[in-house]
Amino acid sequence: MNTINRERNENAINKGLNKLNTLKEFYVGSGILLTGATGFVGKAVLEKLIRMCPRIAAIFILLRPKTDETIEQRFKKLIDDPIYDDIKAKHPSTLSRVYPMRGDLSLPDLGLSREDRNLLLEKVNIVFHAAATVIFNEPLQVTINVNTKGTVRVIDLWNELKHPISFVHVSTAFSNANLHEIGERVYTTSLKPSEVIDMCNKFDKTSINEIEKKILKTYPNTYTFSKNLAEQIVASKCKDMPVAIVRPSIIGASMEEPCPGWIQNISAITGIMLLIGRGCATAIRGRRDGRVDVVPLDYVVDMIICTAWHVTLHPKHEVKVYNCTSSANPIRWGDFQQLVLKHSKETPLNDTLWYPGCPMIANKYIFNVLSVIPYVLPAFIIDIFLRLRGSKPIMMKLLKSSYKLFTSVSHFTMNEWTFQRDNCSDLARKVKMLHDSDMVKLDLRDMKWEKYIVIYLMGIRKFILKQEFQPTARQRLSRLYWIHQITKISGIISLLWIILYFVY
Repeated sequence: MNTINRERNENAINKGLNKLNTLKEFYVGSGILLTGATGFVGKAVLEKLIRMCPRIAAIFILLRPKTDETIEQRFKKLIDDPIYDDIKAKHPSTLSRVYPMRGDLSLPDLGLSREDRNLLLEKVNIVFHAAATVIFNEPLQVTINVNTKGTVRVIDLWNELKHPISFVHVSTAFSNANLHEIGERVYTTSLKPSEVIDMCNKFDKTSINEIEKKILKTYPNTYTFSKNLAEQIVASKCKDMPVAIVRPSIIGASMEEPCPGWIQNISAITGIMLLIGRGCATAIRGRRDGRVDVVPLDYVVDMIICTAWHVTLHPKHEVKVYNCTSSANPIRWGDFQQLVLKHSKETPLNDTLWYPGCPMIANKYIFNVLSVIPYVLPAFIIDIFLRLRGSKPIMMKLLKSSYKLFTSVSHFTMNEWTFQRDNCSDLARKVKMLHDSDMVKLDLRDMKWEKYIVIYLMGIRKFILKQEFQPTARQRLSRLYWIHQITKISGIISLLWIILYFVY
């Protein structure tokens, strides 16, 4: 550890930074702290930093302890992900510069030992705060403790660093989902962050639940609200400092890096695509003409890495905010849905359960009827058939899961937002002047949505379902098509019979 920061001299930390003409040079000899390294974004940031900047002095990552796994076991599991295979083959020594530490965002002082904390204060220059709980329906107390108070704890550490360079806080473009036009600035709430934190610390569970109900009348979920409060804390505690807030919109699978279609878990958008592909999506509540703001993971990662450089070389009085969205190259929900359907049929999943096809319905009541009623009987019959075969019945369960998912994301499928992106555009222009600008991608205007959706669906198959395409999947889909048609005809005949029975 004594070699850390030897390569970074005083000029590199101060005025000499302005002479750097590559991103690699900016990161040479730096000590980095990354929170959320086991998460989707954090894992990709870690991989890119190691691969792009092999002369980084050290990357410290905080790993939350688990009862059944040591920190060392969690770290081994982290770097055993296939996305690190190329690094292991070409630059294996760089992994020795990654130092896992026992830490927990939800605990005082980040759950760090005094020895580890002192080491971070001495050796860290750049902080990437990507850790968060992203569960939409998480209780208010949990999201405030992790997302809001956790950010306070990271800032407290940042403010004590001996040689700070920059701090990047990863938020969400929907931290102000109650607005429809969102600038690159921090917005305040009627309840101050300190007030909400105090209430969560002092009030009983019943009182907090009542507060949560009032909050959810304005904000779609506790996650977006807690991230808004965290932004306010960053803005108030970090004025006149090289600090940035990066706000990604819906983060989708990677386009190219660390490999095409890489996805780690089933998020809301991934869940929608998977349900459509499997034929389990009965209907989607949303506006076909509304914009869906999805950003590939690698664009988000490159934005995060570049903002640390940008705010250092171009500091401002206020904390700089970057709306990392696809506003410059929008796609409508209706087009997105049709492309997913098209390619789910052209290259079907091996375990498709019903013929893919789901309407997008804006009306709440029509959605409630069409998303459940026509599918209950077929799902019930298939589950009986599965029981007779000795298999586990899953169709009714999938039907309920599908309805629950589409209900939980309806705020985002029913609304659209306009995001200002001046800071992102300025960043992209300045990065283009660097000698190694080809190492990052910050401009979504040239992205082809159909190509991306094909890559995304391939990633779901490969990384989520762990399956290879089998030619028999098309035969299965063909059978499901005819079963679907027969079911529809039978349903129409039954409905007409009922109508005629009551009329005559």
